[in-house]
Amino acid sequence: MMTMSDTQSRQTARPARRRPATTCARILHSVLAVGLSLSAAAGEQKPPLPDLNRMDLEDLMNVKVTSVSKREQRLSRTAAAVFVINQEDIRRSGATSIPDLLRMAPGVDVEQIDANAWGISVRGFNSRYSNKVLVLIDGRTVYTPSFSGVFWEHLDMPLENIDRIEVIRGPGATVWGANAVNGVISIFTKSPKETRGGLVTAGGGSQVHALGLFQYGGAAGNNGAYRVYGKFFKIGDSAMPGGSPAADHWMRASGGFRADWDLSTRDSLSVQGNLFANEASQTRRTGFMPTPFDRVFDQDVDATGGDVLARWNHTFAGGSQTSLQTYYDAYRRTDLGVPEVLRTFDLDFQHHMSAGDRHDIVWGIGYRVSNSALSPGYDIAFSPPSRTDNLYSGFLQDEIRVLDSLWFTIGCKLEHNSYTGVETEPSVRLAWSPPGGRHTLWAAASKAIRQPARQENAIRTDVQVVPIGTDAVQVIRLYGNPHFQDEEVRDYELGYRSEFTPNLSLDSTAFLSFYRHLLIAEPEPLVIVPGSPVRFEIPVTYQNRAHAITYGGEVSLNWKAASRWRISPGYAYLHATLWRDRSSNGYLAPEIAVGFPQNMLTVRSRVNLTRATEFDQSLYYTARLPGGSIPGHARLDVRLARRVGESAEVSVIGQNLLRHRTAEYGDSYGVLGTQMVRSIYGKITWRF
Repeated sequence: MMTMSDTQSRQTARPARRRPATTCARILHSVLAVGLSLSAAAGEQKPPLPDLNRMDLEDLMNVKVTSVSKREQRLSRTAAAVFVINQEDIRRSGATSIPDLLRMAPGVDVEQIDANAWGISVRGFNSRYSNKVLVLIDGRTVYTPSFSGVFWEHLDMPLENIDRIEVIRGPGATVWGANAVNGVISIFTKSPKETRGGLVTAGGGSQVHALGLFQYGGAAGNNGAYRVYGKFFKIGDSAMPGGSPAADHWMRASGGFRADWDLSTRDSLSVQGNLFANEASQTRRTGFMPTPFDRVFDQDVDATGGDVLARWNHTFAGGSQTSLQTYYDAYRRTDLGVPEVLRTFDLDFQHHMSAGDRHDIVWGIGYRVSNSALSPGYDIAFSPPSRTDNLYSGFLQDEIRVLDSLWFTIGCKLEHNSYTGVETEPSVRLAWSPPGGRHTLWAAASKAIRQPARQENAIRTDVQVVPIGTDAVQVIRLYGNPHFQDEEVRDYELGYRSEFTPNLSLDSTAFLSFYRHLLIAEPEPLVIVPGSPVRFEIPVTYQNRAHAITYGGEVSLNWKAASRWRISPGYAYLHATLWRDRSSNGYLAPEIAVGFPQNMLTVRSRVNLTRATEFDQSLYYTARLPGGSIPGHARLDVRLARRVGESAEVSVIGQNLLRHRTAEYGDSYGVLGTQMVRSIYGKITWRF
């Protein structure tokens, strides 16, 4: 994530492109070989997906979610702002990536920076390295300790295997811990029992040059099931502001498996693993802070990695349940010219039980160790170059049934991290659902923290270099602060859900959040460093001297306009005020102009033209940010699909159809923001 590599200028001839590394091909070849060898065995054909246009809204109000309390509960009774992206939403979206799926959720700001980089946040604070949203895949945390954020281009899987995505807007730290500050995005994949048989997809078009998936699943013994997959795609360049092609193409290959077993009537075991290899490029300038002296050049971004996860569930005779989960995750990434290696091991235990008729208790303990290493000898460095951090945690949450229609939930998480020691993250929630279950009113108060990242603690790099004559330079140099503290939010929410009629439902939330000890880059007195050239250095250090207040709300509707037509609009409003301590002269890290969109609108329409033909449209609009250089922008995606028999589907998808080119975010950390181009691609899906 962090450096400038002083390489050849864009104005000079670009270096020849490297041949695609064989890592991608090897991963894909290995997984496909396994899958092809298994496909000869007889497999059970996967049942057709349910058509949600034929489900009434009462079924949708009873959707089960687990991210709020780490246990299953009905969405209509949940005292949190939760939006569920289900299987049918995913299938009919035409999306090719997880970021594009997240555009559906109101209050989630998805801004594409270039063809392989995104800024994604919930309720503000958006940037390339947004650090206040926790992301999980089947319970595995995927944030990066180097900057407390997510490399979204690392997260890719067959979208056909996603069961649902639960998006919590607002703190979730009581059960999930540090960095679940503004939201939690939890991705759940399907059990292999749901994906038996074969699946092949292939496609391509103007921007999505190629995509392909092979998957096969079957029985694993008498009481188990498995699946294996291999996936590949290639994305072309987007456009520079002048219309010329950008150098931000992207190629990825991935493969993986999952196997589940019912060991007994009370025990189950799940094991899964994934490998990936990314090859991409970006256009950037030589400094993080722009100057007239910067040079522009193209730079490669490579990453390889993998993970393995195992989970054992046990149900006791009395009905209480335990879960023991462990995973190992590792990647090696070269970005901004700097190689970084991260290895993480995590162990988590939790217990769900009832105490009498009124108490539903969940508690758990966890341990995580991560080692982050940044190779020395580059413009960006960490001091020390390698560090191992330990995280110990425990939580307890009790849902108390006060009355038959009133539930009070209280909980707290204790964590000990390597930077700030012991932290507490409590919450209280109240949900009232009158008899009939058609309306729910809820309220919540929470505290959450973002623990320091290695970047804030240990970074050393020049962020701006300006020549002064021929023998001197002025340098702004960034230093980490070993005493940097956690950032904190105290959040208050009020929500209402209702099923007005069998064809119309509403979910709305209002919030007020107070942030303390936010990051600010504080300049220090000038230092003259002798040498050739002489450096007039302005040291800048990270401090906790900024604060913020945000308020706003989100609303989403689900309207079955006709027997074959469903419309799902959503709207989010956000207002933010940021300020620094009176003693501060620093630079605020979050920028109102790019990180806090005030108005976002989503309208999705799904139409079944015939029993075999589907026509889907998705419109996303973000209003112009106050003081920002990026105008308000809209995106229209359209999908036309037809089923062929019982096992095949042919679809045509158009993305960014309103304009030939659209800028969503702009420059970020020295990477030049590009414009997303209008694109069309076709896709064939075959199940056997």
